[in-house]
This record gives sequence, structure tokens and C-alpha cells, in this order.
Amino acid sequence: MELTSLVGNASEAHLNKKNSPSAEASLDNNGYKRIPRLTLYLPENLDIDSILMDNEQDSQLDRDKLIYILHLIYAIPAQKKKAIEEYTGYTPISKKILGSIIKDYRKYIDYLKEQNIIEEDNYIVGLKCAGLRFSERYRSKLKPVDISKWPLIKNLVYLRKQFNQDATQELSFLKKWFENLDVDILKARAYLASELAKDEINGIEHSLVRYNSRLLPIERLSAKNNINFFVDNTAGRLHTPITQLKSELRQYLKWKGKVLCSVDISNSQPYLLQSLMNVELFERCNMADRINAVNPAIDTTRLKNLIASISSKKDVISFNQIVTSGRFYENFGKLLKENGELIGVPDEKIKEKVKEIIFTTFFSKNSAIRYRNIIKLFKRTFPNVYKVISAVKKAKHNTLAIILQNLEAEIILHNVCKKLNKKYPAVPLFTLHDSVITTEDNVELVEKTIQQTMKKFFDKKVSLKIERWE
Repeated sequence: MELTSLVGNASEAHLNKKNSPSAEASLDNNGYKRIPRLTLYLPENLDIDSILMDNEQDSQLDRDKLIYILHLIYAIPAQKKKAIEEYTGYTPISKKILGSIIKDYRKYIDYLKEQNIIEEDNYIVGLKCAGLRFSERYRSKLKPVDISKWPLIKNLVYLRKQFNQDATQELSFLKKWFENLDVDILKARAYLASELAKDEINGIEHSLVRYNSRLLPIERLSAKNNINFFVDNTAGRLHTPITQLKSELRQYLKWKGKVLCSVDISNSQPYLLQSLMNVELFERCNMADRINAVNPAIDTTRLKNLIASISSKKDVISFNQIVTSGRFYENFGKLLKENGELIGVPDEKIKEKVKEIIFTTFFSKNSAIRYRNIIKLFKRTFPNVYKVISAVKKAKHNTLAIILQNLEAEIILHNVCKKLNKKYPAVPLFTLHDSVITTEDNVELVEKTIQQTMKKFFDKKVSLKIERWE
């Protein structure tokens, strides 16, 4: 079982249907469908062609490679919303990954620095990659720029090995729906421009990076050509521009003019944790295999014995009951308040605080409990649940996150979506990790399929949340 999504696939934008890859494509000698051009994004005041023309001695440099490296400065933060929020000024770029795409990347970076187009910080061994940023002159909004060199395009689209190719191909039936996705790109751009103005008024640091990185996913969706679509090797999650999209931008998406709705598993990560609270569920959900694939140092037999010893404890039963209610964050917050916790936290902030407690407890290193009181709070409330969480995270703290995400991917992608596609091939389907997105008229069908699937894994009805994207 393969469970590091890295630099996102480049995507075309602003290409009309007539010039789309599907219309013009032919096969090369290795059977790859040719894509005539790919559109990447550069600062609107940067004319790379004029710069190369003014420096004829640099004619040996490949223009498309320069554009790709520059494109990454905003494309990498666009992959994860958290990366945008935590941006430090430079975009970390793995030279190992970049070198697999452009072997002589160093001379391109040095040239861009010599031309005062970019700046570079230092790498810290074991902590971070060296980062790139645009020089102050070129920190502006983005524009589309085409590249056309087939070897580079083929490398970006077909040959990169940093994703699960078999699983991506297996789920390719989900990619066809993007073709008829309607994007109100003008309203989306206007919204992001207003957000940029607010950020600048409020003195938010790196506000332009936030704007450009949030713009890229919806530009890709608007383009429809070569949609960024891949399954990662870490947890088997499917990544598309929808998974990268700022939530407020979802209202600008429709499918053939129809309103989209997401069917979302309520408090999904705590709900899926039940697979580690009961031996029968542990085996039914194949959690030992998932753990061994991520962290073989864990003795899963010993872990199963621990689960057997705590499954009937009062706090474990309480945890499972609260999770099954579908209002875990609200009910856990209520329980904490009844026990004299969360003193001074306003009622409207309780849910937000409880989410912080859960995600910090689930995904931080075990040693974080020494200085994070919110983890101690969880442990006091659910001591036996915490024993299992701690055991799973021992030695490799991201084990819990990966196995729960992998279980989620199996349920949503490989059960719910495959079943729907087989029985109802005309029903449009998109995914957002623990959510299935479809048109209003198919919501009931998606709900029913999720319930049937979850019952197969957990024996319990799951609480679902419906959100209209408008």
C-alpha cells in the first residue's frame, strides 16, 4: 500500500477550446499525448522575452525553464492554504525535486538573480529548503504566459514520479467533470482584489503573495486545460484545484449552470478515530496495514491489545457517543464547560477552541503535551483515548494523521465515488477530501451512498452536513 505530494502540476490557462490539448494533441514516439502549450503565471510587469532579447549572450538559456522556475514562487504556496497563512517571505523550493525537472536549474536561478528578478535565502540543513522570492520591482499581480517546449511539458505532466500514478489513473473518471465546470472568474478576481485591498489597509504582511497564490487555483479551474489532478503518495488523497481553493471562492463554481452542493462528513477526523477505539473496527478498517505502511516500528499486536483494554472504558464510550452525534465540537465544548474548563472563553469561540484542542492533540508530537495545556485538557477528559493516540504517534508523530486520511480516501474515493460512477455514470462528482460535491438534484443520492458505505466500515449512521455553494 502506497501512502509527498510536492510541486503541483503546471496548468494551462486562458486557452480556448479550439487550441486546447484535447483538440490539437497527437502522440509522441513514447505514446504520450502531446500538449502544444502550457500556461504558467508571472508578474504582470515582467517580460522575460524582452530581458532575454536584450541579453543575446544568454541565448543558450531555455526561456521555458526560466518561466517555470519563476512560476513556482507563487504556485507552491497555492497548493496549501496553510502555506499561504504561514508565508515567511521566501518560497521554499526543493532543489532535489527541481533538479528532477530541470537538471541545470542552478544556472537559471543564478541568471535570474543576476538580472535582479529574484532573490534567494539560505537553506538550513534538515529544516528548510533555500527559498526564492521576486525582487521588489516584480512583486505585482500575475499574468498568464505560455510555454511550448514539449520535453519540459512532458516532464511536468507525465513523467514526474512524486505522485501515485496508478491511483491517479484509477480515479481518472473523476477528472472528466472539470470540463463542464463553470467558473465566474471575473467575480472571483474582484473578490480577491477586494481581499487584497483589505489586507493592505490592515498591514497584513505578504498580502500580494496571498492574493496571487489564492488566484492560481481558480484560474486553473477557469482554464479547464490540464487540470492539476493527482493522488499523493503519503495518504492517498486526491488533489485538484478544488482542494486548494479558498472556501469563499466556491460560490463562483457551477456545473453546467447548476448550483453545486458539498456532502460533508461531520467532524470526520474524530469520527474516523473510532477505528482505533475498538478491536473489531480496527480489523475491519485494516488499520494494522495502514500503520505498518507508515510506521512499521509500531507493534500493531501490542496496539490492538491496548485498544481491547480501553474500549469499554467510560471516557472511550463517551467519546464515541459524542463523535457519532455529528456535533462533536459543540458537545465536547459543552462537556468541558460543565467540568469547569474553558473559563473565560466566549460561547461563540467555543467551537473554534475545541477544534484547536482536537487538531493539536491529534497531530502534534507527543512531547508537545509538556507545553500545550490544550493537549492536557484533552487527556484529562479522554485519558484512555489519549493513550491510543499517543501510542500511534510514538516515534513518528504524523502517523495518526496519515492513517486517518488514508482511511478517509478509501471510503470517499475508492468506495463512494467508484460506486456512484459505476451505477450512475451521468452524476457529476468532485471531491474535497472528506466531502463529495455534486449538483443539487443528486445530493440525496450521494447522501445515501455515503451512509451505506460508512455503515460498512463503522456500523453506525454518520452525520452529514450539506453546504450549497452559492
